[in-house]
Amino acid sequence: MPGRLLTALRSETHEHHRQLDAALAMSASAITRDRYVAFLRGSLAAVAPLEAAMLAWFPAPGEPTRRECLLADLAALGAVAGAEDDAAPIDATREQALGWSYVLAGSTLGGMVLAREVEAALGPAAPTRYLRLRGEGTAAAWKAFLVGLAEHDEALSEAQVVAVCRAAAAAFARFTAAFTAAGAIR
Repeated sequence: MPGRLLTALRSETHEHHRQLDAALAMSASAITRDRYVAFLRGSLAAVAPLEAAMLAWFPAPGEPTRRECLLADLAALGAVAGAEDDAAPIDATREQALGWSYVLAGSTLGGMVLAREVEAALGPAAPTRYLRLRGEGTAAAWKAFLVGLAEHDEALSEAQVVAVCRAAAAAFARFTAAFTAAGAIR
């Protein structure tokens, strides 16, 4: 049975997630090289500052960062990231970092699905390091994240749970704005 934090996060972000997925509409038939580059640039602009703040609270030693994978995928496509693609890091409270980590950790599940769509559209050699961030370990990493989230749940007040949920919703808004600015959402 999910704890109150996970239940609240799912409830508070469900519509944001649905709207973002619908706006992106990243099916194989809609993916071109340029659209994928726009998606990667939008991802970089949204992910880089969130991930840096999140890792300050919850380090993940030995794992490649999302930012590193995004830069590698862009380089493989011959699309060098500009300064505008890689936003400056931001400071975060623990609650913000938890909310952002929920969105980023959850995105790895969808990334595996999207990687197959990208490869169907652009070919099996399409660079999908970011989308396949945890590879075969994606499901296990998500389960481990949920265990960690449950551990935080016990220590959070109701006001802190609300702050975590607000941060998660704000992360979806950040992704939407970044994808729009990059041209991945029209």
